[in-house]
Amino acid sequence: MGKHKIKIPISKEEYEEFLKVKNEFSEMLDNMSEEERKRWFAKLFFRNPINFEKEIDGTVYCVNTHFNCQAKTSVYDRIDRLIEQMGK
Repeated sequence: MGKHKIKIPISKEEYEEFLKVKNEFSEMLDNMSEEERKRWFAKLFFRNPINFEKEIDGTVYCVNTHFNCQAKTSVYDRIDRLIEQMGK
């Protein structure tokens, strides 16, 4: 399966607001202990894979997710890279 890039056009103001929120989020995490971060992220993770079907204009799309517990990068790392690419 190939990788797909999606660009979402946003204004400079929206991008600056995003960077502000991202920096606040990073600061919040930096100020937590390792145990606090683990508890905070544990609340966010799905216990079971996300699987659902959605019909759009007569086409049914099946969404299935898989999480790799052995992954070397986090969801946060991936989101951060996507956001950086959006700013280019």
